[in-house]
Amino acid sequence: MDPRETVIIGGGIAGLACGRRLCDAGAPFTLVTERVGGRIRRSRDGAVNLGAYYVMGDYRHVGRYVRRGRQLSALRSRVHVGSGSYTGWSWRAVRTLRQSRRFGRLLREFREHYEAFKTACETRSQAQAIRADPFLRGLYRAPASELVAECRIADFVEHFAAPGLHGSTFLPLSRLSGFVLLQFTLPMIVPIHEFEFQQAELIRGFEAAIRTGSVTRIDRDGDRHRVELEGGEVLWARNLVVATPIDTSRELLGLGRVKQPVRAHMFQIAGTLRAPWQREPIQLFSQDDPTLAIARQENGSVLFCSRHEKPDFERFFEEHRVVEHHYWNPAFNLEGDALLECEQGENRYLIGDGNVCGLEDSFITGLYAANRILKHGRD
Repeated sequence: MDPRETVIIGGGIAGLACGRRLCDAGAPFTLVTERVGGRIRRSRDGAVNLGAYYVMGDYRHVGRYVRRGRQLSALRSRVHVGSGSYTGWSWRAVRTLRQSRRFGRLLREFREHYEAFKTACETRSQAQAIRADPFLRGLYRAPASELVAECRIADFVEHFAAPGLHGSTFLPLSRLSGFVLLQFTLPMIVPIHEFEFQQAELIRGFEAAIRTGSVTRIDRDGDRHRVELEGGEVLWARNLVVATPIDTSRELLGLGRVKQPVRAHMFQIAGTLRAPWQREPIQLFSQDDPTLAIARQENGSVLFCSRHEKPDFERFFEEHRVVEHHYWNPAFNLEGDALLECEQGENRYLIGDGNVCGLEDSFITGLYAANRILKHGRD
């Protein structure tokens, strides 16, 4: 028996944030992960993110550990519906001007509450913070379609918000909550950038605490947690932090209802796009199209996102070569209104994107768990 103070399972942004906070406080821990970075994945040639794709300008914590690249803009994207296409400068924008103003006011109100929520989550759990804000609690429970109807913004959302949501959440509007609708349309009022993850900066000082491995089972024995690794090795810890994708966390912790998984295929393509797909850097699609988004990269390659494992590349390219392909199963869990507590028993913590999907939100859950561990240590 080799007891440890804290074991963190999972090396995505939440687990690494927890490790960063513990390291800065001088608290010992071991982090076990199959892959450092989790669902932040850069292509082998370093040209494109094949996982989390952009960061927002108000990412106060994650922003310290990324190098921002090209700024992305809705006005530099083109939406394809059937055989036609349009941009943000089309006649549809004029026709839906009043709705766009109503949506803008709603989005600004959401942002005010959302920023306060993220600050609160450093000292209370996400579940507690959402329940404490009636505005956010209502959005979290309500289907997006109800919010759209109530606010009389259907045409604007259909033409200008839904395609971007389809390209970033991989789901149609009918399967999203009001919270997710507004969270993922914040890029309409908050700058967003492609990014390069500065992993070495985030793990500086605790590299030796990271172990590569897969956890198969966790149990409690008295006041200690028993963590069994693939191959049979066992770690013991006073504190346990589970920072895996929520489907894995459900199996390890025996959780009840969680949000439904979303899956997608990400391709890096070398080739020449056909004329209709060359006009703007970002191409978006209607909600019934299996193609989710196409993004030309600055090095000339193309990020191609699809629900299908074998898309019809001939439709989009004069000639092409798949440089790299990654299947995210899941990419994240978005559908549903499950609200999970961080503390899953004495000295046992659940962190990550099981409630609110986003790099900054996940990072903050890691800070919160670390703060709880440090507080209990002082007590």
